[in-house]
Amino acid sequence: MSKAIDDQENDISSEDNSQDELSDKISLQDLPVELFLHICSFLDASTLVHRLGLTCKQFCNILHDDSIWKTRISRVWPNSRFPILPPDENDKLFWKSSCIAVERQSFLWKNVEAYENFSLEDGHYGTVDGVLLIDNGRTCISGGRDRSLICWRLKSAEHEEKIQMNQSFGHDGWIRDLTLMHNKIYSCSWDQRVIEWDVSNIDINLVNRIPLFRDKTSALLCIASNSELNLLATGSWNKTISVLDPRLQEPLVNQYQAHKGPVLKVKMDSQYIVSASEDKHVSIWDQRAGQILKTIRISKDSFPMSMDMLKGTVYIGDSAANIHILDINKEFNIIRTYKTEHTNKISGIRVTPGSIITSSADSTVRISSPTDPPRQFTILQCRHGDIAGMDYMNEVLAVCGEGAVQIWRPKTELVC
Repeated sequence: MSKAIDDQENDISSEDNSQDELSDKISLQDLPVELFLHICSFLDASTLVHRLGLTCKQFCNILHDDSIWKTRISRVWPNSRFPILPPDENDKLFWKSSCIAVERQSFLWKNVEAYENFSLEDGHYGTVDGVLLIDNGRTCISGGRDRSLICWRLKSAEHEEKIQMNQSFGHDGWIRDLTLMHNKIYSCSWDQRVIEWDVSNIDINLVNRIPLFRDKTSALLCIASNSELNLLATGSWNKTISVLDPRLQEPLVNQYQAHKGPVLKVKMDSQYIVSASEDKHVSIWDQRAGQILKTIRISKDSFPMSMDMLKGTVYIGDSAANIHILDINKEFNIIRTYKTEHTNKISGIRVTPGSIITSSADSTVRISSPTDPPRQFTILQCRHGDIAGMDYMNEVLAVCGEGAVQIWRPKTELVC
């Protein structure tokens, strides 16, 4: 009887010890908010938003505070203002999504040695002016002064043969620019034509070349598209911008003249068409009203060479290596101008929520932060002379120059 009582007391004692041990364990949910946030500072923003923040309501509420993400961005880019323009008040996820992009781009370009760098050669025999990445950066389309359009399939690193090439001739003049809309590629050329190309994802062949439009007066120098409206806009040497609907038998739906010199670049969204000209001006066309809203001279001494649009902001690279920021949501004015360290004209510009990428005729690509002022991450060197064009998609960068396209892409799936 005595032994049974002793065994029972031992069991009770063991149970109490076990409960004491459990009570000594502390979970993340038990920590003070300050300590929890300190632990979060060692994790990347994507992990916090897409994983930890979805674990429980408590973590979600803590990480909902915009001040957390603003602080993290300021640590990446101290002494700089982000964003350059105030964000949309209705965009509740702006600071979270921006912090993810900022940290990712900063990590990528500060670890550029982890990038694979190779050239697409033995296809063109003249300068390549147009380059376009499609299929999430797995396929590159290039158009050159040899009048050929080439589709390069960029195979994964485990393949010995990384490049699969298919070539087509559709123009009688230099191919100047390319754009993509609804799985179709559109090219414009000195032969005054826009051609529609259907790309088969099965065999990566360029098929079904359709002459879509011909400007009877002048060479076509640039082209842009908007998939929401299913419209194209192309600019000509003869100072005009033509608006096209490829679904129509007669695709020309509008044409206007906004400049006194050749139209070098055109960009569009669902509201506006922005054109840049050798006459040193940028013009904004209201698609709904069918009229020019404003024409702005960017400089007395230089003219715009390249453009990109992101959320109502237009980024313009000019012939004097400057970047101009145009706000098309309010006053339609140039609100900032920055001098870059390029030594020649800016031939291409691409803007993401986490970076500004510029290519130049000085044979370099510079990656900078989208802050006021921009802070440079890194400089890349092109092996093929003056850079004539550039594209960026899904962390893959392509630039084109003399007879070749150069590619940078992560060697493996990089983790911050």
